[in-house]
Amino acid sequence: MGESEEFIPHAIHTWFGYFKDHIVTKDDGAKYSHFSKDAEHRLKETLSTFGWVYCIDCKHPIFDLNEALEHLRKGHVLTNRFMPDEVAPEETPMVS
Repeated sequence: MGESEEFIPHAIHTWFGYFKDHIVTKDDGAKYSHFSKDAEHRLKETLSTFGWVYCIDCKHPIFDLNEALEHLRKGHVLTNRFMPDEVAPEETPMVS
């Protein structure tokens, strides 16, 4: 995985993730969230491109700019990228 200047959380265990090719906790990574600087512009751009962001703290997707900004004001970490985990499908029980 190439070095990234933003925190990229693990898709299942969101309490940790990658930052600059190092594994860090969510609290440390939050300082380097893609949306921590110039938040409104970045959120508008991401929502218009992808249609969603994900709140790691609430564990649900957000589709509305105002709701996303409200989560940021609360100090929540938002993302639209997750670090890959090749073994997660094998570890996760199937839902029938």
